[in-house]
Amino acid sequence: MTTALYESKPLECWGKLKELRRKQVRELWQAKEKGNLLLMGVMGFLTSLPAGFGDYKSFGLGPNFGRIMEDPEQASRVLAAAEARGYDLDTCPTLRSSLGALFTGTFDLAPSGQRVRPDLLIEARVCQPQGKFAQLWNEYYGVPTFIVDMPPSIHQKQYLVDQMNDAIEWMEKVTGRTYDDEKLIPAVENEWESRVLWARMCMYLKVTPAPLDQLMMFSFEATFWRGRHQPESIELMRLAHDEVAYRAAHRIAALATERCRLLHEGVATWYHSQVLRYPRRYGAVYMGSQQLFGDWGAYTLAEDGTLTPISTLKEMGRRLNSRQEALETLAELYLAYGGHGMCTDMEKRILIRLAIARDWNVDGVVFNMERGCKGTTSTHTETAWELKKRGIPCMPYDGSSCNPKEFNEAEYMSRFDALMESLGLKPLDA
Repeated sequence: MTTALYESKPLECWGKLKELRRKQVRELWQAKEKGNLLLMGVMGFLTSLPAGFGDYKSFGLGPNFGRIMEDPEQASRVLAAAEARGYDLDTCPTLRSSLGALFTGTFDLAPSGQRVRPDLLIEARVCQPQGKFAQLWNEYYGVPTFIVDMPPSIHQKQYLVDQMNDAIEWMEKVTGRTYDDEKLIPAVENEWESRVLWARMCMYLKVTPAPLDQLMMFSFEATFWRGRHQPESIELMRLAHDEVAYRAAHRIAALATERCRLLHEGVATWYHSQVLRYPRRYGAVYMGSQQLFGDWGAYTLAEDGTLTPISTLKEMGRRLNSRQEALETLAELYLAYGGHGMCTDMEKRILIRLAIARDWNVDGVVFNMERGCKGTTSTHTETAWELKKRGIPCMPYDGSSCNPKEFNEAEYMSRFDALMESLGLKPLDA
């Protein structure tokens, strides 16, 4: 019989989050008629860079990506369309899905039935497939394209700053619009603060019971992709941070029956599945990962992999007075403190995962060995080896973030049952 061990309730800011997400999507489709710049590309990083053009809107992975993932048949159909063009299962499923939406005519189709074409594509390239797919979008879709290459180290800071200056000049030329540094500066300050608040929220997950689980945390991602630098987004992040701090202090749980703490490394599923839900049957909670913490947070890193959130610019007493200072600060954020720099060094990635397993009191780690995303699966096997030497059991499975037909859910649940058995746990309703 299921027994609650802790108080649990939904996030109070959940309504504001849903309202903001709906507003962002609505304004995306209205951008062109309102004269706002409409961009496409994976700009979850450097979202403040185009802010000098005002209140721009972002297609992200595609404005219909969420709807496509909600329909398993449509999700499989767009991927099949990309595969028919030669983009097979070894290529990034997320980018493949986006390209397949173009081939099937669903990429830029608004709810009104009209097609809404973005003004340009700007890509913050953190992996090789992003750069290649940006080239393919330019070829198939004909949208003006610029790729910002994200280097792996703070030692290449000037290289990134130079690229961002080039990107601004290019965007001015392509759009015929003038870039306003006075709009860039507060956007950079917000983007920095957003990453700090996320990192601090992740720290609260060290508490038992965890005040958030990964399913709840993933709900914030859409706002990050579409503009973490925006005033409404930073206001939401402040509310979320304060609420999570309260939940941690008062032991308000994401899962009332929590008795097992797990990490899930690698992308879960964008479509509905039991990957993040099935563990609840055992009172187990996925409460984080190196990828989830690092993708949206900002930290200093100790030699043993220990993560410590950095301070906001305001807390440091730093003020930005020019475009150059703003771009240098943005480069510093990502190359010195962001998750990108932490995951490009493979040895560093393993150290961080081991430190998280230690500091967040983890009982086990699950790895998605997705064949199409080499960037996330690199070091999975090496990390599992080191974790097992420390007495922490691990479970691999073959998943697909975008294609339900590539994922055997029954096999995943069977493997998870075996993991729980190894920990001496039975289903709560057994």
